[in-house]
Amino acid sequence: MQKEVLLNSIELENCVRSLTNTFIQRWDLYPLQLNDGSYVCIKKTLTMSHILSHLKGEITLGCYVLNEQSEARFIVFDADDQPTWDRLIQMSTTLSQRDIPSYLETSRRGGHLWIFFWKSIPGKTARSFGKRLLKQFDFSTLELFPKQNELKTGPGSLVRLPFGIHRKTGERYGFITPDGKALANKTEDQINILTNPCMVTERAFRKIMHDPLSFDQKPVPIPIQESSESLSSRIKDSITVYDFVCRYVDISPTGRGLCPFHDDQHESFAVNLDENYWCCFAECGGGSIIDFWMKWKSCDFKSAIRDLAHILL
Repeated sequence: MQKEVLLNSIELENCVRSLTNTFIQRWDLYPLQLNDGSYVCIKKTLTMSHILSHLKGEITLGCYVLNEQSEARFIVFDADDQPTWDRLIQMSTTLSQRDIPSYLETSRRGGHLWIFFWKSIPGKTARSFGKRLLKQFDFSTLELFPKQNELKTGPGSLVRLPFGIHRKTGERYGFITPDGKALANKTEDQINILTNPCMVTERAFRKIMHDPLSFDQKPVPIPIQESSESLSSRIKDSITVYDFVCRYVDISPTGRGLCPFHDDQHESFAVNLDENYWCCFAECGGGSIIDFWMKWKSCDFKSAIRDLAHILL
């Protein structure tokens, strides 16, 4: 595994602000790595001096993934062994082909995959995006950060702040490209690249959230000989609205969640479990799974019937 080169101390101070702008989510406290690799929360103000000491290798900091409003600017996938890390590298390559930029960071046993958003988004939404990618790439054990939808009793999950020295190994790990080369030869240059990382656009984000198919799966056309009316009945009878919608929207066991059709902050989306229909209280519509699919894919009734027949029948 390629390790990052040591920092040039002359240029360290120029890197501090760049590092904080990208990775630091909160300043009221900070995680400090101990010699055994574990972390302790220091309930004191994080300062630029701490970041400088981190880059010098005097201390090693972590960074919390959620800010005080339970929002995230990025998600991180953590691979703890070489086989999983190899798959994560392949995932990064495929994501780039789908307009989802990501950054690979080596680590002690595997590595991290960082994905940055165009803005801070609710932790629950960030996790939904991450979980959808895990499902599409058939990852069952990969660790996703943040681990919480929102903060409740503490500062939440953390990852090691990049470009520091791991206290357990004494090594400094850097970022690489999917072909295994260093993202840049000098740490200062890597930090400069991460100052303005390529981010997931809102359009690409919504495309992933609205696409139920895996990246390797392509629908195969099949002839539909039944009338649309009889076929629609079979489609509706094949699955409940709740079970179908759960594939695409994070909803509670009682059927409530954030509406995927508008910028929802109040869980306006609901599925009526008894009467088997969905609705949005903010007037985005409602109805059967066919109505849901027509709005989800912005398609007409005939196209929705054909799509759902391939998916469900």
